[in-house]
Amino acid sequence: MKKSNILNVLLFTVGLQLLALNAQLPTLHAQHVWTFDECVQYAIDHNIDIQQKAIDIQLQENKLNTTQNDWMPSLNLTAAQRFSFGNAYASTGAMPSSAEKYSADLSYTNATIDLQMPVFDGFRRKNQAQADHWSVQQATANLAQAHKSLTIQIATYYLQALYEKGMTEVAEAQVETSRQLCEKTKTLVDDGRNPKSDLADAEAQLAADEYQLTEASGRYKIALLTLSQLLNLETVEGFQITDFTDSESLVRSATLGYASLAKNSQLSALDDVIERYPSIQAGKALVEKSRYDIKTARSEYYPKLDFRASLNTYYLNFFHQSHPNGFASQMWNNKSEVVGLHLTVPIFNHFGTRNNIRKAKMTFAKSQLALDESRQQLRKEIDQAYYNAQNAQSKYLSAQKSQQASQISCTFEKDKYEAGRSTIYDLTQANQRLRKSREDLIQAKYEYIIRQKILEVYLSE
Repeated sequence: MKKSNILNVLLFTVGLQLLALNAQLPTLHAQHVWTFDECVQYAIDHNIDIQQKAIDIQLQENKLNTTQNDWMPSLNLTAAQRFSFGNAYASTGAMPSSAEKYSADLSYTNATIDLQMPVFDGFRRKNQAQADHWSVQQATANLAQAHKSLTIQIATYYLQALYEKGMTEVAEAQVETSRQLCEKTKTLVDDGRNPKSDLADAEAQLAADEYQLTEASGRYKIALLTLSQLLNLETVEGFQITDFTDSESLVRSATLGYASLAKNSQLSALDDVIERYPSIQAGKALVEKSRYDIKTARSEYYPKLDFRASLNTYYLNFFHQSHPNGFASQMWNNKSEVVGLHLTVPIFNHFGTRNNIRKAKMTFAKSQLALDESRQQLRKEIDQAYYNAQNAQSKYLSAQKSQQASQISCTFEKDKYEAGRSTIYDLTQANQRLRKSREDLIQAKYEYIIRQKILEVYLSE
């Protein structure tokens, strides 16, 4: 076969492989577009801080289980094996000085079973179990609070990425508008209806708009990168997000819900929302834990009563003597039992108990102040979130009107320019005003959404 024919066959084969690969490209490069809820759930599942707080719950539950089982008796087996080598003397007559030396080499085996059970401990274990129970509740509330905080954080970065995406789309539309203006101006210049300087101005504006598009595209990529890093994605390649399906009316019920809450007076529903909020639940759990810590510290003033029992036995073997009783026989015959109560009465411990009680009381007072401060701070945050949402809604409605007016003005200016009754400078300025109104609308839109989303997180269960 000629070399040219071989080369043609190879090229044909490679061409078929490329066609087959090209047919598979849409499938290979199809990327999943993430929704807001998917981002939140993925972040919760992979966030290290949340995983640590979940482990904190397990640690507190394990501590509670240990305290609850501390009432059960403890049973221990102790065994010992000892060897002794040397001589001993035994008296052989009436005189003390008459003694006979003999070998005292022996082995001694001892076994003891001890049982101990608390009878009364000044209610220390009972109060400690209650304190540990509230520690579990606090850890659980901290996990719920971490979920809410992460949701707000995800919402902030998610909507920032959508904002940058919208700004990129506006920049792309502006580039297309400027490109069309260049083409129209070139036609007018070629027809002799406009000076060449108009075409230069149009081309300069197109270059400026392309530069702004590059900047907007870069900011959008960085926003996606920041969001993907917050999610702890293994790779950020191809990461894309989708807009909300009904962004204009998103969580509007949250604003109305707060308004109805705020109208109530004393003991309003808003107070119930605050009391159910995870950070407040965690603060209340800490207060209750501190309360029982005081009772636990006071238990050291009470006497302690324990029940104790033991079973002891031993085996003695002289190496150079014969023994009628074997190991099993001696262990059975030499056993002894001890049963009794052990009472401990505290008298003086260098004021340790007194100082521990004082410390527990100060911790309790501090936890109460921290809880009151958390309530005040949370109410301020909810108030601020509500009024921010209201202001954002007003800005969004105003931005809509401004964008509509700018659109009409730009259309009129375009018609005037094409009719020769306006300059390219006036048309460019109208286009820039339209672009600015679109950017303001996008900014107001996503600020409104994020304010609503934050308010929704505050008011949700």
